[in-house]
Amino acid sequence: MGGSKNEKNIISTLKEGDENTFKHIYSANYDKLCKYVYSLSNNASLAEDVVQDTLMYLWQKREDMHIRSSVSAYLYRSAFNRYMDICRKEKRQKTLMDDLKLSAIIEFEGFEEDKKEQYFVLLENIINKLPEKRKEIFILNKINSYKYKEIADMKGISVRTVESQIRKALITIRKEVTQLKFSNNQRV
Repeated sequence: MGGSKNEKNIISTLKEGDENTFKHIYSANYDKLCKYVYSLSNNASLAEDVVQDTLMYLWQKREDMHIRSSVSAYLYRSAFNRYMDICRKEKRQKTLMDDLKLSAIIEFEGFEEDKKEQYFVLLENIINKLPEKRKEIFILNKINSYKYKEIADMKGISVRTVESQIRKALITIRKEVTQLKFSNNQRV
């Protein structure tokens, strides 16, 4: 029973914004959580990122959180959920990149078979050469599957600006792809 009362006290003082309580939670759980996430991911850097994000989320949302068990159990569950979100996002990105590659195959029909992989790399390079803001918006929409409204809210811009940036990115990509097709046909 004493542990339960102490746990309620920790949660209460954390919700009130007591930094010492947060520091205690952080130091008591950081290494254990890193080992746990590492056991899932086999990636030390990812494990640290997940744990830091989890702990920062705990601090940022401390006033609104509803911990029904212990803080430690809450953190393990949160770290697991955050890790799974990353896995789902990576799977979605891979699927979208595969779709993009399939579209590129159709676009690059005229290219020699042995050069197609080079063109996939070139397509990635085209995307990477977009202006930073445009590239970020394009990736958020086309690779991470965010809706225009979500991107607008994230970036503090209008939906029209998002639409414009996506349209300009697609125009640039199509232009570059067309130039590649043309220069490939000239060499044949």
